[in-house]
Amino acid sequence: MPGSDKMDWRVSAVIPAYNRGEFIGETIRSIQAQSVPVHEIIVIDDESSDDTAAVVATFGEAVRYKKIRNSGAPVARHVGASMASGNWLWFCDSDDLWKPDFLTRGRAIANHEPFFPQFVFGNFCLVRDGVWENQSKFESAPPGYWDEMAVSRTPDGDFILEPLYPHLLKFQAVFHSTILMTTAFYHQVGGYDVRFARTGSEDFEFTLRCAERMPTGVITEPLVGIRRHEGNFSGNQLRNLLGEVDILRHALAYHAAAAPLESEILSEIARRSQEALEFAFSDGNYRLVASLAHAIPLADLSLKSRLKILLATLPPAIRDPALALAGMGHKQTRRTAR
Repeated sequence: MPGSDKMDWRVSAVIPAYNRGEFIGETIRSIQAQSVPVHEIIVIDDESSDDTAAVVATFGEAVRYKKIRNSGAPVARHVGASMASGNWLWFCDSDDLWKPDFLTRGRAIANHEPFFPQFVFGNFCLVRDGVWENQSKFESAPPGYWDEMAVSRTPDGDFILEPLYPHLLKFQAVFHSTILMTTAFYHQVGGYDVRFARTGSEDFEFTLRCAERMPTGVITEPLVGIRRHEGNFSGNQLRNLLGEVDILRHALAYHAAAAPLESEILSEIARRSQEALEFAFSDGNYRLVASLAHAIPLADLSLKSRLKILLATLPPAIRDPALALAGMGHKQTRRTAR
């Protein structure tokens, strides 16, 4: 019963895993240490070639395990959601961590009258070499970001009373390992679009569809640790930016919430394309630089960016000496947090 302390709360933790033998054991123990126990833990092994299966097997019947043909995280998450018997879903990345009261706070928010949100997300910190960073994700938001929304702040947490969709275009505050949603909500929004299974920032499209609805519950304390290491797919910023551009173009074509935001989305496509252009140029991917230039209005390009585009289109025999003379030879793409 909504509002009751005896709320029906059966959380299925769904973990997509690919070659995570080094991390997944600690991730599962973090889930098991929650002060409000999970209903079940489901690991979908996306055809790992390391010891992921062996590590999961050490947990015995406490973890439901299924191996699938390598298909990408959205497919693995969808398979896990289809197997779940809980009425809430918790999508946990296979290398992340949670403080013991994460589910306690999530339950309090989900049970808060009169809102009873079906979609909840939370704050987090990055974890590097086992150390939680001091600054949380929410603290890194642009000035005034949270004040622009219609929000009800309560002792249990915050409740966003308008669609979050337009705000996520400016700053991506929602990360998968912080998400809780009812199983019914998952099916209402249509689950994951597997077309983006191999795309950078593949979870962004699903998150945008979730953000069309309201209210949204927010756990403001950083109770989630998002680990950063060399194995993170999200570490390649160029790949992520290209994925976000593809997803925003898809959103314009297919998301109902995108229509009134066309100018903002086009502006974001141009901004992210220019960021990607800089990374591509640093990588020496000059064909990609020329391709990305078409997505950016000329007026939005700096003189330096215009020069890079011009250099990228020159024949190699002319371009390479010019780059060397200008000290603009390519470097390896930086690896950063999302």
